[in-house]
Amino acid sequence: MSLKQDRRNHSWISRFLASLRRVFMSEHPPGLPALRFHCPHGPDVGSASVMSWCSSMADSWDKTHGNLYSKCLLARMEYSKCAGHPEHEFLVFYFSHWLDGCSAQAVVSADRAVQGQGRSLKQSSELISPSSSDTNAYDSVSIYGSPRDAAPQLQVRYAPYSRLCTFDFPSSSAPSALQVSTVLSLVHRQAPAYDLYENQCYWFSSVVWGSLKELFPSDEESDCENHRARARYRGVALGSPTEDIEAVCAAYQTEWQKMLETVEQTKHHREAEVAQIRHEALAEQQPEIDQLRQEIDQLRARLAAHNL
Repeated sequence: MSLKQDRRNHSWISRFLASLRRVFMSEHPPGLPALRFHCPHGPDVGSASVMSWCSSMADSWDKTHGNLYSKCLLARMEYSKCAGHPEHEFLVFYFSHWLDGCSAQAVVSADRAVQGQGRSLKQSSELISPSSSDTNAYDSVSIYGSPRDAAPQLQVRYAPYSRLCTFDFPSSSAPSALQVSTVLSLVHRQAPAYDLYENQCYWFSSVVWGSLKELFPSDEESDCENHRARARYRGVALGSPTEDIEAVCAAYQTEWQKMLETVEQTKHHREAEVAQIRHEALAEQQPEIDQLRQEIDQLRARLAAHNL
């Protein structure tokens, strides 16, 4: 076989193995705690406040690839509304896997409720009760795994609900999961108290949606089946959060720079931990190393005595 023919065969085999690897990785990609692309033990919804979700991403570091959450991009976000009382509104995010060629996605929903309300959002009347006004807000994310895992769990949590708008991000301008978590934390700090008339679930979803569209624009228009139904309770408009969206966007660059600094600090901290572990391991093995060196020196001495 000629060298040229051998190279062609090797190239074909490499492409075949790469495509085979992508297929298997799409079905069983490596998971990330804050973005579970595959649930090996079946659907199991995890939840966290937006602040702790953001912190967990910033505290993650892979010695080979760095912060993987900065590589998982937001492919799509959906604006949805519960059909029943109290017409709760929420967002659903679809994140693409960090590995090139992997088609896996991780689904996360985000919404605002009253602190301590729990997960029974669709049944609760607390969202529209005057007694709920001016209490702590619980802005949280729910992590579902793959779209297949997410579909029935979204129905359990929110159904009946309808998707009002969809916004697809091109890869060239899509925010990473780390950037999305930064925006969510900024929105929470913009109004950490739940207010019935100003800062409820309608406000939260609208500000997050508008901020992400403003910070990471796309040439494509969002697909809205019922734009006018957003931020409304029983047909009554609850105000436009334009000023809050502008405030979040104005604060974003400074907050993102702080996030990058935190990620860099995490990197140095993890590298220091690895160096310390190696140093301690070497210290434990040092007596054995010294003994081995002594035996080698003795062997050399005996060989020299016999002129060998």
